[in-house]
Amino acid sequence: MTGPETPAPGPWPSEASDPPPLRGLRGLAATALALPAVPAVAADRSPTSLILAAGAVGAAVVAARWVARRSGRPGAPLAVLGGLLVAVAGWLLPQFDVAPTTVILGVGLGVGVGLAGAGIGAVQGREAIGGAGLGMVLLALIVGVDGVHGTAWTGLIDGVALAGIGVAGRLRPARGRRTPGSVRAAATVGVVLVGGVTFWVGANSPTVTWFGSQVAHGPRDVREVSFTFDDGPDDPYTLRVARILDEHDAKGTFFMVGKALDRRPDIARALRADGHLLGNHSFHHDSWRWLDPRYPELERTQQAFRDRLGVCPTFYRAPHGQHTPFLAHVVGDHGMTMVGWEVSAGDWKTKDAQLVARRILGGVEPGSIIVLHDGLDGSVTADRSVLVRALPLILDGLERRDLKPVRLDAMLKERGYGDHC
Repeated sequence: MTGPETPAPGPWPSEASDPPPLRGLRGLAATALALPAVPAVAADRSPTSLILAAGAVGAAVVAARWVARRSGRPGAPLAVLGGLLVAVAGWLLPQFDVAPTTVILGVGLGVGVGLAGAGIGAVQGREAIGGAGLGMVLLALIVGVDGVHGTAWTGLIDGVALAGIGVAGRLRPARGRRTPGSVRAAATVGVVLVGGVTFWVGANSPTVTWFGSQVAHGPRDVREVSFTFDDGPDDPYTLRVARILDEHDAKGTFFMVGKALDRRPDIARALRADGHLLGNHSFHHDSWRWLDPRYPELERTQQAFRDRLGVCPTFYRAPHGQHTPFLAHVVGDHGMTMVGWEVSAGDWKTKDAQLVARRILGGVEPGSIIVLHDGLDGSVTADRSVLVRALPLILDGLERRDLKPVRLDAMLKERGYGDHC
C-alpha cells in the first residue's frame, strides 16, 4: 500500500499553472547541469578530460531527473539546500583538474538541481526556454571573461535561481504531505558527495589554502616565472635538466625526495654548486604518510639535507600536493613555506614532449610557479627523457613572451635556506 511519503511519479513540476517568472527560474537553474563541462572545454581539451566531463554532465542530468520527479513541489528548505549544493559545486569545479572526482561532483550538483524541481525536463514552455537561453548566454559571457573560474560565478547565479524557486512560496507541498523519504535520502547523498569533494580538494589541490597556507604563484606585476622540479635527484636526467637551464641563463628549484637524496647526494651537491635551489619533498614520497598528524617525513628529510649537504631548505612541497592542517602546522613550526604550483603538464604520465610544452605554455603567465618532474617518486633511475626534450621548447616559448625563469626564493623574496633545520 502506498504511504503518504511515496507519491506516484508525476509530470515535471514546471506545469502550466506555475507563473511565468517561476518557469523562467526553472529554465535558468537547469543550465547548472552544464557546469561540469566548462573546465574540460575551456581549458583541458584532452580526450580523457572530455570523456570525464561528458560523464559528469550525464550523471548530473540523470540525478536531477530522478530527484525532481520524486520531489513533487518542493518547499523552500529543499530548494535552498539545492541552491547551496550547486553554488558550492560551481566553486569547486575550477579548483582541480578534470578527474573522476568531477563525475562525483556532477552527481551532487544534479541532486541540487533536482531538489528544486529543475532539470532538462523542466525546460518546457516559452518562459522556461527563455530562462535556459539566458543562463547559457551568461555562462558563455562569464567564462569568456574569467576563464574556468567563471564556473564559480555561474554556479552562484544558478544556485540563487534554485533557492528562488522554493522561496517563491507557491511550490510548498500540500498540507499534511511529507517530503518523500527517497528525496530526503537523495539530499543527504548530495550533501555527503559535495562535502566529501570539498575536503578532497582542500587536501589535494596545490592552490587552495583552507587546509593550510601554501604559495601557488608569485607577483603578477613582474615578468618572471619559476621552474620547480619534483621527485629527484635522478641519474642522469636531473643534471641534464640543469644544463639545459644553464644554456638558457635560467635557474630552477629542485624539490628532492629524502630517500633519493641519501642515495645520490652527489647530484644534489652539483645542483647547489651550479646555483640552483634545493627544497624538501618528503622522505618516502608515498600516498599515506601525509595523514600522520606528526608528519615526521619533514624532519627526516631536513636531517638528510643537513647531514649530506649542510643546508636547511626553507621551502617544502607536499607529494601530489596532499596536505592536512596538521601537516601545514608542522611545516610552519619548522619556519618553512609550503609551496604548491599553478601550472602542471602531467609530464609524469606522457612521453609526448610537444604536449608537455603546449600545456605549460598554454597556462603560464607572469608569476606562475611551474611544476615538472626530473624524477619519479624518488627513484634515482627513472626515465625522464620526455622532460629533456620538452624543456628547450618551453624555455624558447617563455623567451618569446619575455618571461624570465628565476629561482623560487628570488621570485618570492624569501630566503632559500635557513640557519637551522
